[in-house]
Amino acid sequence: MTIRQYISSTVAVVALAMTTSCDSYLDVEPKGRTQLESTEDYLGLIEEYSPTYDHAYSQNICNEASWYKTEELKNYTYPLRSAGFLWDDSYDRAAITVNDNLYNSCYNRITNYNVIVSNIDKAKGPEEEKVLAMAQAKIMRAYNYFFLINTYAKPYDPATADQTNGVIVREKMFESIEEKGVQQSVGYTYRFIQQDIDDAVENLPHIALNSFRPDKTFGYAFKAKVHLFKREIDECIAACLAALEEAPAGKHELWDMNVEYNRYAPQLIMAYRTDRAIDSPEYMGVNDAIENIWKNGVQKNYDSSENLLYQFGSTYTDPFPMYLTSAVIDLFDHEADLRELYCIRYRRLHETAPEGDREFASMGIRWNPSGMRMSEIYLMLAECYARKGSADDIAKAMNYLDILRSHRNITARYKRLTTTDKDEALRFVREERKRELFLTYNGFFDLRRFCTEFNETQTKVFDGQTYTLAPNSTLLTFPFPLKAMQTSDLKQNSK
Repeated sequence: MTIRQYISSTVAVVALAMTTSCDSYLDVEPKGRTQLESTEDYLGLIEEYSPTYDHAYSQNICNEASWYKTEELKNYTYPLRSAGFLWDDSYDRAAITVNDNLYNSCYNRITNYNVIVSNIDKAKGPEEEKVLAMAQAKIMRAYNYFFLINTYAKPYDPATADQTNGVIVREKMFESIEEKGVQQSVGYTYRFIQQDIDDAVENLPHIALNSFRPDKTFGYAFKAKVHLFKREIDECIAACLAALEEAPAGKHELWDMNVEYNRYAPQLIMAYRTDRAIDSPEYMGVNDAIENIWKNGVQKNYDSSENLLYQFGSTYTDPFPMYLTSAVIDLFDHEADLRELYCIRYRRLHETAPEGDREFASMGIRWNPSGMRMSEIYLMLAECYARKGSADDIAKAMNYLDILRSHRNITARYKRLTTTDKDEALRFVREERKRELFLTYNGFFDLRRFCTEFNETQTKVFDGQTYTLAPNSTLLTFPFPLKAMQTSDLKQNSK
């Protein structure tokens, strides 16, 4: 049996247990555990067979994703999508959430990581492989708890975190199938996440086996992200700088999207007198050819040097095909931004979709919707220095933004952002996060933290009606699935 076959069968066994319990399966030893003998066997558990993180409905809530049929959104054909997109706080999501893919998948992975943490010291193999397995298991366990706490518990607030209910946290395997986990506070969960990161980061490899396994650059970047979410600004900066220092050893660097543009644009201009599809009758004959170049010719695979850790979305094809809202599309410089050119259709394919919305259509770029990319380091540094707010700090923030943006915009058309105002600098950062990280989990997580910290109310107009999302909206927290509630002592955090 190969490692991948073993992983697949292990996940299947745990998933079967999950159908009757969403707590008791958290650390059940998988059948066939006796096959886990060598350090190589345990290292195989680091890389899940299909590392999916289902966050499609959260992208509706943060107003990044719509749907290709407007009437279905309005008529609640898919209630969770509509309730999220229409910011309907009155809808009882908990009543219809029997099971939840993200909740189950994260705890399935945590089960595997707990197997490693509890047993790797007994494995047959080199000591350095035991150290590696422990480090990678802990950092990935922390990563999955980060998803859980930022989805199923209220956003982190340093003043109330220790009094706010979080999620079930298990530090090791269950002793028996009857054992129940304890629902910890948001503060406790974040401390557990940080402890796992601190235990792991120095023992992570400079270069992992592949992009689905964590390396040291990812470790520092993830450490920075947790500090950012806790509003620990100086600590976030330090971890980001450590990630940048480590990146060359991990062979990580920003993707300069101008390379592909400079390769294909001259050919298109010579052949069609334009480098982009244009929604005008005179271009109808060439639009498909131009779109094909950008959406298929431009390639960025899983192993791109920019990916610090690659993880799927709801499926391995995400976010294709998903409709991106005009609220995000309107943030792009349509003449210069290569993210729009390479990834987003020039017009909506379905006339039934909301007006102004367009599809993510790239078949060549692996978007990495649930992992981390090198660009996040620059965005975090820019945000932290903007928050610090002195003239020198704002200049640093703009410089870090410039490094990223110069890699994302056509060089000859690129316009550098400038400001000396703290609030404007932070606005620039937030808008760039929307452009760079659209249709990933970051949109929802950012919405939660900014609404909470700044007491922001969101407003949008859809189909002629104005909708609002309050900073205390229950939509900012997903409900626990009913099966988890029935088999544990969980207290519901949302509705």
